[in-house]
Amino acid sequence: MKTLVTILASGLVALGSIASAEGDLTRADIQKVVLEMGSNDDGMYFAPNTFKFETGRAYDLVLVNVDAIKHELSIGEMAERIFTRKLEVKSADGETLIEVKGRITEVEVGANQTVEWFFVPVQTMEPSAITCEIPGHKEAGMHGTAEIF
Repeated sequence: MKTLVTILASGLVALGSIASAEGDLTRADIQKVVLEMGSNDDGMYFAPNTFKFETGRAYDLVLVNVDAIKHELSIGEMAERIFTRKLEVKSADGETLIEVKGRITEVEVGANQTVEWFFVPVQTMEPSAITCEIPGHKEAGMHGTAEIF
């Protein structure tokens, strides 16, 4: 009987170790995704303008504004379905200037600036609108969709 209890206990410890390793997002490979914000002769744009994110995977969404004016990313419903680890702005030499943590629904990116948004999707979502809500920008073409599967 003592041998059976020892074997069962060893098995439970091994299962517990496997489960915590698989669920440890601090060790996950972060997938970098770049979203360019800008304008050209055809209007304003997000490039790409369609995104698919996987639940449980860690992302670094790099928002790159290539324009001489500010733009923003408003994620609507997606804000309810992700866990934001942090939002980060760095100087040209790589020093962290700003780090924001908590629920974020909209990020404004200054002219010719870059912002990194680190998040993990936690719930699935059908394709949902992402937009720039600065007056006239969405109408000029700055919109897209995001899906979480």
